[in-house]
Amino acid sequence: MEALLEFASVTKSFNGTTVLAGFSFSLAAGEVVAILGPSGCGKTTILNMAAGLIRQTSGTVTVRTEQLGYVFQEPRLIPWKTVTDNIRFVLGRMDQDTMNEKVTTVLQKVGLFHARDYYPKQLSGGMKQRVSIARALVTDPKMMLMDEPFSALDLALKRELQQDVIRLIEERRIGMVYVTHDPEEAARLADRVLLFSKSNNLAAATVIREYPLPGQRAGRSEEQIQQIKAVLHQHLTGG
Repeated sequence: MEALLEFASVTKSFNGTTVLAGFSFSLAAGEVVAILGPSGCGKTTILNMAAGLIRQTSGTVTVRTEQLGYVFQEPRLIPWKTVTDNIRFVLGRMDQDTMNEKVTTVLQKVGLFHARDYYPKQLSGGMKQRVSIARALVTDPKMMLMDEPFSALDLALKRELQQDVIRLIEERRIGMVYVTHDPEEAARLADRVLLFSKSNNLAAATVIREYPLPGQRAGRSEEQIQQIKAVLHQHLTGG
């Protein structure tokens, strides 16, 4: 099966400093690849290159779909627009009936239809992130890029939204690149994990290990998740 996304020997430099060197990986439809590493290791840079927001210095980035959703660490909602209008905003020109149907469907998927007329200031942090996810899903993406979207949320809400994401990507067979610094989050969501070292002014970030995770995401027990978390943490810390 042809990959949705491919990085081939990609290097990225900013102002003469190389933050990513010789990076290669691919993403298949329905697969979740977690990019796990400390702050400053180039994780968000990878997402921004995949989204076409920045260009690589060398190597090739190939994206084989135009149906792309991006969920940022902060929701980035437009404060003067309602929940409905924040989602409609990304749909561009479209028949109104079709647009209304798509927005209604996606709000029901993320459990926010009741808040469709709320403004961002009326929403909790978790609700804002649900709107952000809905906004990414409403375009029917084949590929999702997610940049630590739950890092500011409390544990119970984080677990709930993680389960929502797993359910939605399973239903739609969405390929997803998920950036995190949390081994447990990677253990819950990913099919495989790319573990990164930290970049600095002396050396670019590198993949220290690629780790395929056992079993199906939705079927992992809490015990399995904690075992995977421990292994990932050990590799990440060099222990």
